[in-house]
Amino acid sequence: MVSMMIQEKVNKFIGRSKELGIKVTPQRIAIYKELASTDQHPSTETIYKKIKDYYPNISLTTVYRTLETFEKLGLISVVNVLYNAARYDANLDPHHHIVCTECKKVEDVYDESLNNLDISNKTLGDYKVEGYSLLLSGVCTSCRSN
Repeated sequence: MVSMMIQEKVNKFIGRSKELGIKVTPQRIAIYKELASTDQHPSTETIYKKIKDYYPNISLTTVYRTLETFEKLGLISVVNVLYNAARYDANLDPHHHIVCTECKKVEDVYDESLNNLDISNKTLGDYKVEGYSLLLSGVCTSCRSN
């Protein structure tokens, strides 16, 4: 069941990539599949280590550039975790994130009240707000019990 859901995401990714005119290579599919198969918001290095197992000639630079391309095209999103490296998310459904300030684990937050903040039609300073994503911080249960 889970692998069917991941394959469905991969198929949508392939279709959308073709619509956007980007080449669909086995390496790009593997990178996206690694990202789509987890809710852990992996870093580039984490994805690279997993991909390297079955694409030993792939470079870390290729993974960085591929993820950057996917993000620019709106195929994935970037979650900037406090002061650490970017983490990636294939889930494009509206949601927010919470990060543990101790272990840096990132989790999705689905809370309708957070989607209804009345800022989308406001101008803040020189900016016209078009949307928002919240990054909450706290200490997870595991870190609190240690």
